[in-house]
Amino acid sequence: MCAMTVYGLACFEFGGDLNFRDVVPEHAWRALVEQGRRVVYRRGAVIYRQGDRASSVTLLEDGTVKVLQVTEGGAGLTLTLRGPGEVLGEIGVILDRPRSATLEAVNPCSGHVLGARTFLAGLDRLDLVPTVYRLAVDRMHHVEQLRTDLVSLPPAARVARVILYLAVEVGRPSKGGTLVELGMPREELAAMAAVGRSTAAPVLRRLHMEGVLDLARTRLVVKDAEALEAAARAEGPGAPGM
Repeated sequence: MCAMTVYGLACFEFGGDLNFRDVVPEHAWRALVEQGRRVVYRRGAVIYRQGDRASSVTLLEDGTVKVLQVTEGGAGLTLTLRGPGEVLGEIGVILDRPRSATLEAVNPCSGHVLGARTFLAGLDRLDLVPTVYRLAVDRMHHVEQLRTDLVSLPPAARVARVILYLAVEVGRPSKGGTLVELGMPREELAAMAAVGRSTAAPVLRRLHMEGVLDLARTRLVVKDAEALEAAARAEGPGAPGM
């Protein structure tokens, strides 16, 4: 989800719209949905598991999904969040490769599951193959841009950058700002920013005290988008000291 601005959040250098439903004609989305089987996932349910055969995709219509990779040692690292309008599991199906990540429902989710052959045939019929490939490439660029930023930015700015990234990905309008359903503890958010919890905690407190964010255990609200963007660039009042 990324237009020039999203709920007041500028999209930085991340690129164009990455949400499948936003970039395809509505009739094409509906045609794919009609080919699928409706599914509902409870919070915490595993939708796809890393290493499994990619035999289907899910068109997500409601809810937020966490994308994570499991290391050889068994630790899980959250990579991103995906929201409504996304096609889940498409890369493995298109490339005919095992799942490269585990997808877990952050909150109750619903959508439609299509078998791999049905999905690929639908893409051909609706002339969506170029769109899906472009989205895949753009999303990889999006993630690489974030990783590059996390290497070059100071720790406090990394935390702000990751929050901004997630708000652009899955934020939705809420009273007072943009709601982001994180579905993860602060340790996972800190790990996404390549910092420790002891570093992330004071940054989050300061952003909260300055009125930039409202914080809850597994969600947050971006109240001041411009201030968050400045913090993500290590600019603005107080940014260097965060």
